[in-house]
Amino acid sequence: MFQDLDNTLRELLKQKVPIDDTQIDIKFELPNQDWESKLQKATINLFLYDIRENLGLRSNEKYLNRNGATGTETIAPVRMDLSYMITVWTKEIVDEHRLQGSILKTLLRYPTLPTEVLQGDMNQPLPLRAWVSQPEKTPNIWDFWSSLDGRLKAGLSYVVTVPVQPFTPVEVPLVTEKTITLKHRRES
Repeated sequence: MFQDLDNTLRELLKQKVPIDDTQIDIKFELPNQDWESKLQKATINLFLYDIRENLGLRSNEKYLNRNGATGTETIAPVRMDLSYMITVWTKEIVDEHRLQGSILKTLLRYPTLPTEVLQGDMNQPLPLRAWVSQPEKTPNIWDFWSSLDGRLKAGLSYVVTVPVQPFTPVEVPLVTEKTITLKHRRES
């Protein structure tokens, strides 16, 4: 599941920013000082730092698909918020800011991820909703970077809500007949 979302986000950046992957790498790694020293070219890094259930979208609904005399009952999926810190790493700060700005504008254009970029399990009936740098969904930047060598770096907090189906659909019998019984009532 996580690798499918990573591949979806890679495809979103490649198609919609657009990013030429011969010029710019797209990575999903912990961006510490050791990692930075190994970079060969400009890099966009999408670090998955938090995974939480979206309680506002919690549902206990069940859905029934009919197949003749039987049906399949499925419980609504759990909606999970996957939070990424998106940073850009270049030799020149002007290039970093230009690329970060292009990414920001692109992400703001897509509050739901477009179907043409969805990869693997991300192709599902429920849309993948996304938020960019929302105050209530953004970590305290100093706390975030202090745990990673203590160097501040501008980054975009990006949250994607993904439906996760942990429940196996269950086959259930369906009511296919209705019996009506009429009684004659005696009048007194």
